[in-house]
Amino acid sequence: MKIQVEQLKQIIREEIRDVKNSLLTEIFQSDTLRKLASSRINRDFFSASARKYGIEWDKVEDHQIERLRTPKKKGIAFAIAGKNIEYLPSKKRQGYYSSDKVYVGITKGSLIAVLKDGKALYMGSSYRKAEIGTSGEVDSYSKQMVGLDEFGYRSLKAIQEIPALMWYHLDLSKDAEYMGAVEKGKLRQAARYGATKFTSAEEFAKQQKERYSKAVAKMKNDPKKIKTMVNKATTHLQKMLKAVLEAKSPAMKKVIKRYQKEYGATYFSDRQYRAAGDIAGRSEDLFRDYSTYLAEANTSSTMRSDEWVNKYAETVVNSCRNIMRLKAVDFI
Repeated sequence: MKIQVEQLKQIIREEIRDVKNSLLTEIFQSDTLRKLASSRINRDFFSASARKYGIEWDKVEDHQIERLRTPKKKGIAFAIAGKNIEYLPSKKRQGYYSSDKVYVGITKGSLIAVLKDGKALYMGSSYRKAEIGTSGEVDSYSKQMVGLDEFGYRSLKAIQEIPALMWYHLDLSKDAEYMGAVEKGKLRQAARYGATKFTSAEEFAKQQKERYSKAVAKMKNDPKKIKTMVNKATTHLQKMLKAVLEAKSPAMKKVIKRYQKEYGATYFSDRQYRAAGDIAGRSEDLFRDYSTYLAEANTSSTMRSDEWVNKYAETVVNSCRNIMRLKAVDFI
């Protein structure tokens, strides 16, 4: 059966979406968190909540997550749909064109909300990184409630009116094994930028030289720059995918004409499908390497050498640079 272009586009979109989700799920020990990460949750939720609340998500195990019928008002609570729901009662004032129901399209297992101490959490974008907090804490024009984000269903009381909800609770007590990301981040920063006592000018010069040597060795291990490079490489892959699927560029038309002349009318369609798969594969390899780098960079082990972090960082950087050199016709 010949696959139509729109079907092929959908296949590749799903492939790339699954690849991006793997960036989160590969570092989790908990099967519950893996399932949550594959629902409606924002990809930045876990990193943002780790920074703000000190949760080391990669250390959370399934036995530490309680499954409840009603949520506790302390800690983190995930509200999960227990069944498919197409419509919910509307909370908006009824007018001439309004309805008493609102379409929500909830599917079983999807994320409805995440609450911190009984209040719904929101995500927003700041200049440098994603923000998270309650509605009053996130100061961003783009803020959105984590989960359903439907008018009238943003408080604990209203959310509990949604039928057949399942609740997963995580305790945020300071003595929990998975707490401490904030403190460790501060300690790492203090170790990196903290003051050093020098006994002499010679000792100072020696220390500065060592710092410079380490800085040169770690030039590629810059999380912000690497994230920017990965985003650019991903955008470039998506543009190449579009160029392959639409086949409208002059270079692509030239290739089509040559293939049709030499091999027949259907040859290009076969090459097109293979090329789309190859591009999706490059995207998958990139995000796999990136997730490995993130897991290595965020490890709390003091026994592990920085050489591994630098090695994985270099792999990601080189992969991004190679992708940026590619053109869509290279895959045909």
